[in-house]
Amino acid sequence: MNWKRIALGILILSLAAGVWGFLMLLNNGQQMLGLGSFVVWGLWMALYVFFASTAAGMFFIASLDLLFKVKTFAGTGKIFMLASLASLGAGLIHILINEGRPERVMNVFLHPNFDSVLAWSVWIYTLIALATTAILLVLFIPQKRLPFRKEPVIKWLMILGFPVAVIASGAVGFTLSTQSSHSFWSVGLFPVLFPIFGMSAGFALSRIIVALYGDKTSPGYPRLAKTMAISTIALLLSITYIIGSVLFVGIYDATPPTIEAANYIMFGQYWYGFWIVQIGLGIVVALGALIKVLSKPGLSKKPAWGLTIGVLVLLGAAVARLNFIIPAQIVAGADFLSSPIIDSRYIDSYIPTLPEWALSAGITAAVILAFYIVAKMMKLIPVRIGNEETGDE
Repeated sequence: MNWKRIALGILILSLAAGVWGFLMLLNNGQQMLGLGSFVVWGLWMALYVFFASTAAGMFFIASLDLLFKVKTFAGTGKIFMLASLASLGAGLIHILINEGRPERVMNVFLHPNFDSVLAWSVWIYTLIALATTAILLVLFIPQKRLPFRKEPVIKWLMILGFPVAVIASGAVGFTLSTQSSHSFWSVGLFPVLFPIFGMSAGFALSRIIVALYGDKTSPGYPRLAKTMAISTIALLLSITYIIGSVLFVGIYDATPPTIEAANYIMFGQYWYGFWIVQIGLGIVVALGALIKVLSKPGLSKKPAWGLTIGVLVLLGAAVARLNFIIPAQIVAGADFLSSPIIDSRYIDSYIPTLPEWALSAGITAAVILAFYIVAKMMKLIPVRIGNEETGDE
């Protein structure tokens, strides 16, 4: 089976779907979205959160090579940092199209209101984007063309960017937790949950990259694969505990909306997304596959295993964003209404439309293709694991 041709075919179909979805958006505006009367944050908002937190996770993993010089991750820093920027780009595109009038985002910079957590989030993600771009520019420009040594500059850029990435990884959690109108979000665990989700997604994405493009003949490959597997298992177990804690607090809280939101996630309209995709595939099956790889290290050199595990964890992480963002809005809207509304314009649920899925698929495919082209141009593929980043290239 020619996996490259299959992947190329999927990318082409996704790009074509994305073009169609974009044309639908231009012709119909946000009327084509399945958003309800109270569900104003839907698929694109959830994917923005997913891609942005994944970018922060990839920044952390890249820092293991570029900043902390962990030998196990030597040689992976450049491509992981490029993946971080690509993931952040996908997230920012989703949030821009979600706004309807993306040019108005400039008001956050021209007339900032720093009493707003959302404004802080925009500035934080802008800073992490600038830091990541600056680091990549220094990494990619040959040493002979620079008037300074690359190594200390990269180190200081990483030192400055690392705390920003830490804040960025939990920015959405803080934003949700401060929405007092949605009591289910007002849980102190949210700012902790999102960074862990980002780290697990980052390790999943890095596992996919290493599985597809890593040099399997490198002596450091088995150790890197084992470290990634153990780290992902620890993160998935942590996620399971925190999700259980959030739902437990929601069910046993005295506030009816939190109980209803927790029940909605587990037994409501999207129960299959929680039990089958997020818990079943994204955690249980992924954990089983990771344990299998650890018990038989030879499997780590087979791309199919790394690719499958990475996709399962990423899929579970993406659906988790939908499960935490959408139900709280539906419940808050129903709780807000003191009397029934009889009006054809009132929509009390949310199902993403086909154009929404199509445009998201196209954006994801375009970012993947751009990442691959840049990685090939910069000769980051194959990933030579164990090669120290000297900065003297």
